[in-house]
Amino acid sequence: MTLLAFLSTCAMVMGLGGIVPQLVRMVRTRSAGGQAQVGWALGTAAHASMTYVNLVGFHSLLLGAYSMTAGTLCASAMILIATLSRRGAPAPVVAVDELATQEFVALRAAVLARDPQSRTCRTQPARHPRGRARSTRTAAQPGNA
Repeated sequence: MTLLAFLSTCAMVMGLGGIVPQLVRMVRTRSAGGQAQVGWALGTAAHASMTYVNLVGFHSLLLGAYSMTAGTLCASAMILIATLSRRGAPAPVVAVDELATQEFVALRAAVLARDPQSRTCRTQPARHPRGRARSTRTAAQPGNA
């Protein structure tokens, strides 16, 4: 087995190893959530063109069969996405007063109860109350040493 044949075989295994688990998950969960039909269509087109190149250009039956199989699996994924996304469950209806927005109010109240002094930049004084800072202008005047 040459290096090219070995690398091609590894690429085939990895390609099918990426396609088959996603198809199995879609079939088991009966959901196509997170799957884009455009991505699978691009995969189908790429594998169809590689099937032509492998069969006609390289006369490689093994690579052509792999490309045809992968393209068929991509096309079946597109069919699954089309059928499973039609039967999607409706989004749950939540009333506005049931939304979980009070957690932040309760958290703020708990923080303020623990430490009532606000620690934002707007409430802190601009300078520390230790004393007045000396500027270079007053330090350079005669008599200020």
